[in-house]
Amino acid sequence: MRRDYGVVTVKKIWTSKRIVTALMIVFMFLFAMIALLTYYGQNVGCFTISMSDKASNQSIYISTDPTFDTYSPRLICDSLYQAKNIPYPIIKYERARATDGIYVSEDKSYIGYTFYLKNMGDETVSLKEQLSISQETKNVSSCCWLWEFEGDNDNIGTIYQKEDKNYKAYPSTYRSDNKEYFKSDTLVFSKNIEQLEPQEVLKVTLILWIEGEDPDCTDQILGGQINFNLEFTLVSESDKE
Repeated sequence: MRRDYGVVTVKKIWTSKRIVTALMIVFMFLFAMIALLTYYGQNVGCFTISMSDKASNQSIYISTDPTFDTYSPRLICDSLYQAKNIPYPIIKYERARATDGIYVSEDKSYIGYTFYLKNMGDETVSLKEQLSISQETKNVSSCCWLWEFEGDNDNIGTIYQKEDKNYKAYPSTYRSDNKEYFKSDTLVFSKNIEQLEPQEVLKVTLILWIEGEDPDCTDQILGGQINFNLEFTLVSESDKE
């Protein structure tokens, strides 16, 4: 009887150890998954640029290489961390436009991204270009400005900002003839690129920064993050109307 009891006790001990080991493995796996999700949650791209499936089927592609030796239906621009607020007149947009792919200012206060859009098909197409906020914390978009240039001859570009909650007169060095407000809380702009002909290449530059003169630029946005998605789709008949 004592031997049987002893055997049963050993089995119970080994069973308990197996349960503990299994639980430890499960907890370690869950911890690793949480850490992985946290990492990607804090290290996502500033811009995700994508081509819709229908546009890709029409042989419309994007690349950071103007010769299109390599191209893709999707590009991702890395984030700029701990960017300080700046006044936009100090931005050297010519340097950003002259740099294919990612451009980060010397003091890491703003980021630019230049890419190319090409119609590699045989038909002329029109595209809808839509930029929206895909992720945001601490209301960073309230003072996050974007500057877009389209084409080699666009030397002015268009600056997009959210409408200020409180009125403020900007310094005289700030242009107003090339500025537009976000279309909504999450939509920056939506517009068409008309008649992109076969083999035609369109150059696009995006510049992103935190505007120091914006009245909504306060300590409340410290540590915040923002990410954008720029998508190109084929223009439908309803869009043309």
